[in-house]
Amino acid sequence: MKKSLCKKTALLMAALMAAMAVTTGCSKGGGEETSGTGTTENGQEAAEDAAGKKDILNVGISAEPSTLDPHIQSGQATRLIKQQIYRGLMTYQEDSSIAPDAAESYEVSEDGLTYTFQLREEITFQDGTPVTAEDVVFTIDRIMDESVAATFGSDFRSIVDHAEADGETAVKIILQKPCAPFLEYLCLPEAAIVSKAFCEENGNDLSNAAMGCGPYSFEGWEKGLSITVQSYDGWYGQEVQTPEIDFYFYADETTRANALRTGEVDLIDYVPSKEAIAFEEDESAQVYVSVAPFMCLQINCKEGSPLADPKVRQAIAYAVNRDDVINAAFMGRGEALYGFPTIKGQSGYDGKYDNYFSYDPEKAKELLTEAGYPDGFSCKLLSSSTYAFHEQTAICVQASLEAVGIDVEVELPDWATRIERSNTGDYDLMVSGTTGNIVDMDWCTNYYESGDVRMNSCPGFADAEIDELLEKGRTTLDETERAAIYDQFRERALELSPFVFINFREQVFASSDKVHGFKNLDGILTYLSGLTLQDTYVEE
Repeated sequence: MKKSLCKKTALLMAALMAAMAVTTGCSKGGGEETSGTGTTENGQEAAEDAAGKKDILNVGISAEPSTLDPHIQSGQATRLIKQQIYRGLMTYQEDSSIAPDAAESYEVSEDGLTYTFQLREEITFQDGTPVTAEDVVFTIDRIMDESVAATFGSDFRSIVDHAEADGETAVKIILQKPCAPFLEYLCLPEAAIVSKAFCEENGNDLSNAAMGCGPYSFEGWEKGLSITVQSYDGWYGQEVQTPEIDFYFYADETTRANALRTGEVDLIDYVPSKEAIAFEEDESAQVYVSVAPFMCLQINCKEGSPLADPKVRQAIAYAVNRDDVINAAFMGRGEALYGFPTIKGQSGYDGKYDNYFSYDPEKAKELLTEAGYPDGFSCKLLSSSTYAFHEQTAICVQASLEAVGIDVEVELPDWATRIERSNTGDYDLMVSGTTGNIVDMDWCTNYYESGDVRMNSCPGFADAEIDELLEKGRTTLDETERAAIYDQFRERALELSPFVFINFREQVFASSDKVHGFKNLDGILTYLSGLTLQDTYVEE
């Protein structure tokens, strides 16, 4: 067995692979400047010639994109593609630190309200036109435009006052109030820089057209089959290792795994547990495992529904048999979640809420009776047939809830439909597999803050205390104070339970043993692992 990444530990895959450059510290007040590369580097490999490397990397992904718009999150599979085409001002490094990317450097004013970014010299979009401050201003405005429905639009609207150009290559982003994790939001793939001219040419519709300043240019989309990207000669970062990447769509997990076995593809995403076990025993395969994503139920809390009552939501938390989910959906590879999905030691967390709930069907029935539903009620549970672990989680939850009197109808559309419905809040209960979008605990804002319906939020949920704590956590700069704020937030979030957390799970990729350079980044950053495809190649 060749296993390149073990649980919660990032390991080197091969002797030829080197780490990404970590070249940043924290930008401080008083105009201190911080700079860095913001790109992955394989120093020794980059010096080698292309001999012995295939010209094409074939990647089998689990879903065809519902959109290529970089400002709309439509799943990990689509992110793998978008991360080749687009880049933003900032980026995460593999150790979770942050560094400038399309920006060469940045400064933060003493009051923490003005961020000034200097763009890289001669940075261009893939049509050869320069990336300008005007493009960055347009990008920030586009993310904040409610008509675009950007995934993190509500976050940017609550943080940013406005952006303005300071000449051709410098841009200022002025905040409404200090925001401790603001630079992390600029690291998100959904904060990528877009060309103002390109957007205007396409009527601001980027669902089927793509052009950014990343290492690969969009070459074509054969609907139902594949998307092709090719290396961009004007890319400002380290030279890519493979000239072309073809992403093939395999919704069926068995077909996807067999495509790797037969050599149709070199690398696959979303490897289910049964296939991960099989590949771990296969000398010709490599398995890359990261643990951080968690499974949960998102609950529509709209008024007039039984689910609007916190006691009903707590009843669901007590009713779900998490061990059944882990065994059925993940073949025993997972960790039950009875509290909030914060790992002990993260953001000052001491583990006090790890066992806030338990598996207790009788307690669930008591709470349902107290809420006025002694005989239960009926509802629908949205999941997807695209991913077996989503479907199996739904079936297990259905059985758990029916055991306490809640009659559940499971809905299993394809992934694109499921994403569309999650974006509009069209569900009662929904199975979700997710993780924090940024490393900072402010990731919770996009999930719990009241307001517009978002992919990550629970429709109809609003709580003044939650909103106040999230606002304090975001705007407080002292880390000790922030830890205390988020401790209060976790307790309140569990009390109200718009989300019911089920288990931590593995995020698994697999490849042939001829693949070098790919990394499944650890923890939350697993969803940014596409950044390492520029360093990935297949030996002849």
